[in-house]
Formats: sequence, structure tokens, C-alpha cells
Amino acid sequence: MLRIGTDCSGIEAPIQALQQLRIPFEHSFCCEKDPFALQSIQANYNPKKIYNDITKRKHALLPDIDMYVCGFPCQPFSLIGSKLGTEDSRSNIMYQCIKVIKKKLPKVFILENVKNFKFIESGKPFNYLIKQLKNIKNTKGELAYNVYHEILNTKHYGIPQNRERIFFIGIRKDIQTKEYTSPKKLTMKQLDDFILDKTIYTKTKNPTIIKNLNKINNEKNNIVLSTNYYYPIKNICPTLTTQCSRYYNTTYNRYLTTKECLLLQGFSNNFKQVVSNHQMYKQAGNSMSVNVLKALIKKIYLITNL
Repeated sequence: MLRIGTDCSGIEAPIQALQQLRIPFEHSFCCEKDPFALQSIQANYNPKKIYNDITKRKHALLPDIDMYVCGFPCQPFSLIGSKLGTEDSRSNIMYQCIKVIKKKLPKVFILENVKNFKFIESGKPFNYLIKQLKNIKNTKGELAYNVYHEILNTKHYGIPQNRERIFFIGIRKDIQTKEYTSPKKLTMKQLDDFILDKTIYTKTKNPTIIKNLNKINNEKNNIVLSTNYYYPIKNICPTLTTQCSRYYNTTYNRYLTTKECLLLQGFSNNFKQVVSNHQMYKQAGNSMSVNVLKALIKKIYLITNL
């Protein structure tokens, strides 16, 4: 049985992925400091151990694991925000991830961040992370991992959300049997497949939405607009953010619901919402995409004896 540990666990996209793939697993530990995200974790999953601060634990005492997944904070590296990079205190989590991998030597690890992580500060954090991961040694003093990185987009794996993220995949050399290649792309479903309420409501009075609606002229069907920015691409939802409560569907003249945002991140329809809508939108926007993780995990199983 696969033993998995997650940090910056959010609403546990990796666990969702394993459940949907029907891979037997033990949820060895999770770590999440947001109390509302912890409520969602406890309502939907059953981790054996819960931590609430990655910086205040002894990584050597963590349970042994086969797979480690962490979407470390993207705010320091995102194009949205102050773009402080390694000057942002939240970037410290990246170093903690490296320490966890060094101490526990999981068979596989997956780390995730925004696409801009590769380019901010002229690639300094990116190159540092790659070097550190490649130099991790096993108990025999040998280099432990084959390390890969690539930018994957949610829309290429079945779900109509334009969400580019960089993934770092580490596979322990003693279990890898074939060379790693990108997961096979899947046909994208229609945006309308993710809309649960097909009622057409009266149009919004929000002036920003009206302004953006006027810009797109006759192409008004199946477009998601935000009150924060203009993104008129038909049949594809823009990247979900912590403010996805402001995402407006032009076909039905209403904002996306929390359930629809979760579906657009690949979560199952039976995910239990136990927090406010405000917190649920935030958690959905912060999450990794389940469908991309499923594609990665399937690929890893094909090239290893995990």
C-alpha cells in the first residue's frame, strides 16, 4: 500500500487524485496552517497525523512515506502580487521541502508552483531547487533521484481551465524502470459540462462585468469573466485564484459557485463543504489541479516499480 505525506496540503488534491485512480494508500501525514483548510481536510479525509507548521517539527521524526507532495507557496513567485521571490518569508517553505526529502527519501516526490517560479530573479530560485534536489543522496552516499521538471496546463488534461503550473518530479533511481516523458494529453471537456445550474439569470449590474461584456460583442456564450481582469477566451475558464468568487459565466449571467470551482480543479462532486463560501472559493483557487496530478501519478506508475 502506498504511503503518502503532503505538506501545504490545502484541500488535498493529491489524496483526491489517488482516490479517483483507486490506488490503495495510507495518508501518513498532512500539514496545513490555515484553520479553515484543516476543517476541510478533517471533513473529507483521514490523515494519520496532522501538522500545522512545517517549520516547527523535526522532519526526521515524520512517518516513513513512499510519495511526498507539496505545492509550496506561490505568492513569492506569482505574476500576481509583489513578486518578492526569495525575499518573501514564505519562500522558506521551499527549503523545508528539500529537508523533508533528504530526511525521508520517499520513492517519489512531486513539488508544484506557479509557472513564473522558473523565471523570477533570472531563474535563481529555480536553479537552486533543481540543484538541491539532484544532489540529494541515499543512505549509501549515492545520488538518489532522477529529477524532472515541466510546465503542465490543466486544460491539456481534460478540464477547461487555463492553469499553467511548474511541476518538479523526483523518482528514486532504485525504483525507476523506464525514462520519464510528459503525461499524455487528454481531450478537453466543454466548459458547460462543469456548470451545475443551467438556469439563465437576469444580467448583472456590476459595472466592470458590463464593461467587459461590451468588449466581447457577439461572442458572449461560454466565457468566464472576472471582476478583477479581462480574459475573454471562449469555453475555457481563466486560472482560478483565491478570488474565484468573482468569476462570471456569460451564458448563465451569474458567478461560478464553489462546487463548480471545485469541479474545475478536478475534485469529485461529493467533496464536502464545511466552511463558508468565502473560504471555499479561496481553498479551490489555492489548490493543485487533481486531473494533472492524476496524469502525473499514472505516468509514474508506468515507469517505476512503485
